[in-house]
This record gives sequence, C-alpha cells and structure tokens, in this order.
Amino acid sequence: MSPMGWKRIRSRTLTGLPEKHANEMIYCDIHSHQPPVHSEDITVISIDLHTPSACSGRMRHDSAHHRCESGLSPQNSSTVENAHFSVGIHPWHPDIHLMETVRKYARMPSVVAIGETGLDKITAKDKNSFELQQELFLMHVRLAEETGKPVIIHCVKAWDELLHVRKSIKPALPWIIHGFRGHEILAKQLLDAGLYLSFGTNYNPQALKAAWEKRRLLAETDDKNIDIRNIYKLITKDLNISEEKLSETIEAFFRSVIR
Repeated sequence: MSPMGWKRIRSRTLTGLPEKHANEMIYCDIHSHQPPVHSEDITVISIDLHTPSACSGRMRHDSAHHRCESGLSPQNSSTVENAHFSVGIHPWHPDIHLMETVRKYARMPSVVAIGETGLDKITAKDKNSFELQQELFLMHVRLAEETGKPVIIHCVKAWDELLHVRKSIKPALPWIIHGFRGHEILAKQLLDAGLYLSFGTNYNPQALKAAWEKRRLLAETDDKNIDIRNIYKLITKDLNISEEKLSETIEAFFRSVIR
C-alpha cells in the first residue's frame, strides 16, 4: 500500500471537542495506519515500534497485513496540526527492548492511547514466544493505567488469557478490541467484561448489533487505504439507522474513551 500525503487536521482536540456546527457530522477513526481522507475527520494513527526506522521517526509495517509509512512519529507530530497517535509493540513482533521507547512516547501529549498491543497465538512460534507476548501485554496495560490512556488491543485465539489478565488487573482505563470479527457470543462475553469493540471492513453483523446495544461500538480503517466514512455507511446499513445517528453516537463513545 503506497503512503498517502498527510493532510492538516482541523483544530479539534480529542480531550475537549468544541461544539460542532449545525448539521455537521463528526467521523472518528479509533485505529488507523494512514492519515484520514478528509482532514476534518478525527483519526488515531497507530505506530508500531518494532523496527529501528519507526523509532527514528519513520514507521513501517513490513508484513503484508500491516504496511504503512509516514514521515511522522509522536516526537515530530508538529508537522500535522492536532495529530493523535497510539504507540505500542505489536504481538507479531514482541521485543522487550522497545518498551523504554513506548514509555517515552506514551507520555507525549499527542499520544492518546497505548497499543496496539495484545496476544496472538497464531503467530506465537512457541511457548516462550507467547509468554513474551503476555509479559509485554501486561507492561502495556500497566503503562496505560499509569498514563491514564486507553489500550488498543490485537487479540487472536487468546480470549481466555486476555480476560484472565483483565480480571486480575481490574483496569480503570478502557480496553478496545480493534478489528473485531468474532461471533455474537464472543462479542457479548467481551462486552459483559467491559470492553469496547471496534469494527472495520469485515465483521459479524450480530456482533456489531451487540456492541451497539451495549453502547461500546467504535469504528476504524486499520491498515486499509479507505475512507472511515465508508465504514460508517456499512455500519448504518447493518444497524438500520441514519448516518447522522451513528456519527453522533460514536462521537459520544469516542469522547468516553479518549479523555
């Protein structure tokens, strides 16, 4: 995926959004690997620090699933007005030596969330690899509690372990499962545990409805080079609601997560 040029984001902070104009819809993308198509849309850009180039201000995702480049990092975000980021170590590339960089970035005002982080049994090569994922996930969760920022989570076939950590830690800050594609039963289990679910291009409509009913639904573009407004259109169709209603509601959810 070729990188898009960064656009200037309208002066609108996440912690204290100004009153919107009449008939104006606000679109919120909780997890993206590219800049927004529309400069006025609120986007949280995920930076994975698993490569040295990312730490020096170039972010690059070398896998086919996550591939994004930009000339930005939290330390030089002044080139984009009100740029917002999440920073973490992806479970595909667990490297404990990068935690110090995560801790440094986590305290920057432009970083509004921790992650993505999480657990992935599919990519864990062996028991030691999965244990390292777990250790790093705990570090990210504790850092989120220290800094007062929510956690954006990647989880694959490790839901029991994830919920065990949540029960043990009893976090005060929101946990957001990004790119949720699971079925309704799993969705309800996670929602009952207090998690938010974020939906992108592919999802289970019944799981989507469960998140809507629990008032813990967010939207994202992830690594797809698409417009967040297209995701909203998909969601409104499956929920049978107006785009205005969805925009207003997700904005409220977004405010409750990004404080």
